[in-house]
Amino acid sequence: MINVKNIVLGIGIVIIYGLVLWQGIEAFYPMPQYDDFCPAGRFEPAYFPSKPLPAGESCSFSRELQEAERACYAERGNPIYEYDENGCQIALKSCDYCNRDLEKAIDEHSKIVFIIAIIIGVITLIVGYGVLSTEPVGSALIGSGIWAIFWGSAINWRNFSSVWRFSLLLVALVLVVWFALRLNKPGKKGVLQKLGMKK
Repeated sequence: MINVKNIVLGIGIVIIYGLVLWQGIEAFYPMPQYDDFCPAGRFEPAYFPSKPLPAGESCSFSRELQEAERACYAERGNPIYEYDENGCQIALKSCDYCNRDLEKAIDEHSKIVFIIAIIIGVITLIVGYGVLSTEPVGSALIGSGIWAIFWGSAINWRNFSSVWRFSLLLVALVLVVWFALRLNKPGKKGVLQKLGMKK
């Protein structure tokens, strides 16, 4: 017979654990915000030429300006131009790197969150398996630990190479299989039985 209360409580523990983990990290180590790197007033107001070019005429080509643009884009920046009275781009005033700097800060943040989540996830697995093994707390904490490891990996996924992704998934698979075998070995109640599902 299925113990519905234990199942509901177990699911509730996993859900609340995930929210506590996410909000706890955000409270003490918040993610970088767009406005911190790219403030709204960083660009000058729209430029209106005092002597617009006559219809059919176009601005002259500048190889120097083109090279400056390429250099700016190569550094993942956005060019900010200087204009003449005709509204033509005559030089590069600066190169805005706010998006690049924001992405770098997010990458660094993701790496730290990954490390924190892995540590907390492993501790939660150990506590759920060996310390607070009373059901449904034990199984719920094991599930929560697995969730913490998954969540931390997902946050930092884009910073992993293909080899690291494969290695991480392989380790996670081995870990989950090992826990499943340990919890369901002969002579010990299985996970389903511990949750109240009797044969």
